[in-house]
Amino acid sequence: MSLSPSFPRALGLSLMAGTAAVALTGCGAVTGLLGAASGQDDVFQLEVGDCFTQAEMNASFSGEEVSGIPTVDCAEEHDAEVYHIEVLPEGDYPGTESLNATGEEVCTAEFEEFVGIAYEESEIYFSLLTPIEQGWTAMDDREIVCYLITNGEMVTGTLAGAAR
Repeated sequence: MSLSPSFPRALGLSLMAGTAAVALTGCGAVTGLLGAASGQDDVFQLEVGDCFTQAEMNASFSGEEVSGIPTVDCAEEHDAEVYHIEVLPEGDYPGTESLNATGEEVCTAEFEEFVGIAYEESEIYFSLLTPIEQGWTAMDDREIVCYLITNGEMVTGTLAGAAR
């Protein structure tokens, strides 16, 4: 999977397609409901509502790949939360740029429903994970994982409905 940078609001979300991505080992066949158990770190087990810290995710990098993202109970301090998982259709690997563009579109569209305010008006950012070619081909990884980030500000509790 690829990790994309956080997306600046009015600066033009289309800038994302030209940015470099960091490869991850994958997000895998997951769909979830709010309230996932904390403590797991397998990126293939991430679910909507999982909370984590960017620092812990960054610490799990090995070169440009990461095999896990240690989650925490959302009642504990964190600065990131999974808010949407988009399962892509079967087919040939579409390429990094195409996946990033799709991810940007999907994550922006789903942001308001989860947070309660349009992305352009929010103080919360998002980033995303997309499949890498190896995961797409060998592991049938077809998921884009959208997650909220607070840019280092630690929060407790879910960010679902934060603007309501």
